[in-house]
Amino acid sequence: MQCLNFTVALTEITIRTAAETSDKAVELVMKYENAPEAAFVSVYQDDPVPKVSAKFGAPMGRPSRPLDHDGKWKAKTVPLDEGGYDKGGAYWGLRMGREKLFAVQDGMGNIAFVDAIGPRDARERAASE
Repeated sequence: MQCLNFTVALTEITIRTAAETSDKAVELVMKYENAPEAAFVSVYQDDPVPKVSAKFGAPMGRPSRPLDHDGKWKAKTVPLDEGGYDKGGAYWGLRMGREKLFAVQDGMGNIAFVDAIGPRDARERAASE
């Protein structure tokens, strides 16, 4: 499994770390800081579109997970090249009009991918899925 970079926020400190999953990143930071569970604030994957590893061509998009409605949501544009691929190699197809692809993260380690015209619209669309 690939190692990913995460930013884990606790009540008094924010730490960047590498781990296979957001849960493991939080576990590492909590253990290293000897922090109580109540100190956890959020975890965000630094790059929501890491390089894909596919045996036969590019995957169609990436998995989206349901978002936790209690977290602080962040929406970030996922740039696509002229062929409709993100920088990590997943295929999304081309967008028409003003819509762009967004990665919306909930601060609890979940990411949803949505088409939207801006960050606010992306958060709203992710909330309705």
